[in-house]
Amino acid sequence: MTTPGSSSGTTLVAQHRESGKRLTIADSDLDELRQLSDARLLICPFCGGLLTLKAGAVRVHHFAHVDLEACRTADHEPETDAHRAGKLTLYRRFQATAVDAALEQHLPATDQRADVYIAKQEDANLRRYALEFQQANNSAARWQERHQMYSDQGICDIWLLGQVRYQQVGALEPISVFDPLPVPHTEFDAAAGAFRIREMEKQMLLHSPLLHYLDPDTQIVTLLVKRTLHANTLRAYRYCFPLADCDLHNGKLVTPLSAALNRLTTGGS
Repeated sequence: MTTPGSSSGTTLVAQHRESGKRLTIADSDLDELRQLSDARLLICPFCGGLLTLKAGAVRVHHFAHVDLEACRTADHEPETDAHRAGKLTLYRRFQATAVDAALEQHLPATDQRADVYIAKQEDANLRRYALEFQQANNSAARWQERHQMYSDQGICDIWLLGQVRYQQVGALEPISVFDPLPVPHTEFDAAAGAFRIREMEKQMLLHSPLLHYLDPDTQIVTLLVKRTLHANTLRAYRYCFPLADCDLHNGKLVTPLSAALNRLTTGGS
């Protein structure tokens, strides 16, 4: 279902009709894209439909299908400006250290489309990542299916939730210095509180006690570290830090808190 203010027929990548060259909003010259759009030389790399450039007053420039039909590619959630901004933010942050990087990368083996695809040389290994900026509400079963399909391909999937999914319940409190869990008590805007989550997040917590939220406007990551979960209320520690202080390594999103929280996350898949 398309959410209000979204367009289900949009994309951040296009293909040159004649040369087959892949073009992205993040990496291409805007004037060149305008000329190609006016010449009707931009097509969708996923369905082959004609695209037009949208680069006027919109906050995040993008391509749209001319016939306004949705591009029916698996796992492409309805587009909002915030979703486009989230994908671009992740792509720009991690492409510099990648040997290969792509927005909206189609994976033929499972017909998935990763929001951001990153391949990194880590020691002697080439490690592949799928970065997902998730604003729409997948079911727990669908999230698990997508996670498993990435795993079956040897791709490390990293999920960052849109800030719209961050739902704080009541006021935050300082973390007690007597708290038995090995978490920082005062660093990174540390606090404790209650948060409302949905079934998808509950499924994610079965694999790791951490939930990451990204605000593309501020480029701040909010991290929730699970304490207890009752029904849809998560009691957690809350931390905030810049996305610029995060990295991808050893199949995980490495944050300024990763070393301190290692004891909590070992054993998670």
